[in-house]
Formats: sequence, C-alpha cells, structure tokens
Amino acid sequence: MQIAETMAIVLPYQFEPESDPESSDEQTAVTATPPQARLLQNVSQWCLCGNCARMPNEAENLCCKEIPKVVRRMQQVPGPPSCMIHHPGFEPNCLNPYTLQNIHNIYSTDYGPLRRRTLEEGYRYTAYRSFVSWCWGYLGRHNRVVIPSCVVLRIRLEFPDQAGRYVCFRPPLH
Repeated sequence: MQIAETMAIVLPYQFEPESDPESSDEQTAVTATPPQARLLQNVSQWCLCGNCARMPNEAENLCCKEIPKVVRRMQQVPGPPSCMIHHPGFEPNCLNPYTLQNIHNIYSTDYGPLRRRTLEEGYRYTAYRSFVSWCWGYLGRHNRVVIPSCVVLRIRLEFPDQAGRYVCFRPPLH
C-alpha cells in the first residue's frame, strides 16, 4: 500500500498541444485549375493575383490566392492585398537584408552554417524559409510546402542568381 500512495497519477496527453481553430486548413482557397495541367496552360488560366509566371516544376505553379495559409495571412490586414507580394509585411519579413541576416544567424545557431556559394543565394534561401515560417509557422523536419509562384519570383527578383540557375521545389526525403 505504501508504494501505491507515493506513485504519481499519469494523465495521458496532458501536455499535448491543443488544436488551434485559427490554423485549421479547413478554409478553402479558390482553385482555378488542378495543378497537374498547368505547365500546358497559359498562366492567366490559373493565376488569380496577376503576378505569377510559369515555373519549370509542375508543383510550383501555384498562386498565392490558392493556398489557405497564405490567404489567411493576406486577410489579416485591412483591405486585403491583391497578391501576397503587396502585403505590408512581405518586404520586412522576406526582402529586407537586415532581417534576413538576423534570421540567418538564428538558423546557423540552431542548425549550423548554410552551405551557400553567394550572398544572394543565402538571402534567397533565408527569404524562402522566412516566408514559410511567417505563413505556416514551424513545419518540423522533413515537412515542406510549395511557395506560391508570385512569391518565389519576387524573392528571385530581389536576390537574383547571376547565371539564372535556381533550385526547384523538392519533396522531402524520408
């Protein structure tokens, strides 16, 4: 009896995170066309914001207005912008070199140094990560999301590769 009195009661799932109704993906964005056919179509047939361009990888042919997490972020400002690249938070979070330097320092502390060849490549990589974190939060290891075409193009415009070589979306390796 004495042992039973000193044992703690175990309450399963007591410290599990609760669901957040605001982060639910049940909100649906308007989808113009199934992504499978987009390489064969004119961009105007699937782009809803007017700032997308055809990407070389089929999965990347997505508009910001089709992704619920991005649409939700856009709707958080009065008079939602017509495109994510016009959101007042986009420039400070994804295009400001000083912000990206700080994010890079934090990332390097947690994961080690980035193996990037040029300053622009490092900024692009960090800008993509910043955008994902801003819209989706922390995804965890081996979880990736497709960034909208318009956002990728705007980041590439700000931090171009001199040879025009860019890495396409790659699904995670498990």
